[in-house]
Amino acid sequence: MRSQNRDDKSRQAPLLAKIPPGTVRVYVRAETGQFHYKDLDQLADTDEIQVDRHGKPIVMMTKPGRKKQITLTPANDTVAEILRRKAEAEDRDPILRVAKTDPESTDVLHQIVLALGGEAASILFERTEAERRGEETSGLSVRRIKALEALAGTWLKRKEQLVSRGVDLDSPAFRAVFQYIVTTMQESMSSLGLRSELIETVFAKFSKVVDSEEWGTEARNRMKHVV
Repeated sequence: MRSQNRDDKSRQAPLLAKIPPGTVRVYVRAETGQFHYKDLDQLADTDEIQVDRHGKPIVMMTKPGRKKQITLTPANDTVAEILRRKAEAEDRDPILRVAKTDPESTDVLHQIVLALGGEAASILFERTEAERRGEETSGLSVRRIKALEALAGTWLKRKEQLVSRGVDLDSPAFRAVFQYIVTTMQESMSSLGLRSELIETVFAKFSKVVDSEEWGTEARNRMKHVV
């Protein structure tokens, strides 16, 4: 056991040296096989530090959650009511909600597309009502055209984003899901009464195939074709 601990420490030492100053948490694979972020000062010898495609440890520089914000005291009750309503409106805004919780997500552009579509539809309603009342509609038509142009431009960016990004095969999230799929397959084969030697042989071949560059390239190409 002591020899095993020494081996674990020797393997981790080079990665520990690469952890940047200010790191709070490190992405690891625990002894149980589970992937999760762990506080730097809680790392165990059996934790396997996960790295990105450049061989650098995957870390979190700040504590999870929102940063604490300074609260200003409203000048009077009227201002306090306005601020309360403003905060409620911001909490309901899907664009702001996604941008705050996951700014790197492709859902940000998706929500913008929905918002622009809603604005264009609202302008169409205004123009229809103006026509019904016999009022001038050229200004509303110009506004709708601009809204549709913005919608089309954002939609194209969204399409490009999905094609170029797809699923990151090297991301910790994908690796965790893929490991879960493999484990499920192994358990299913075992439940059918297949010999452990056969299962090991199958997954040894499977691992060799999916670790190849050709498999990764083909997987990315197939994802692009369905976007």
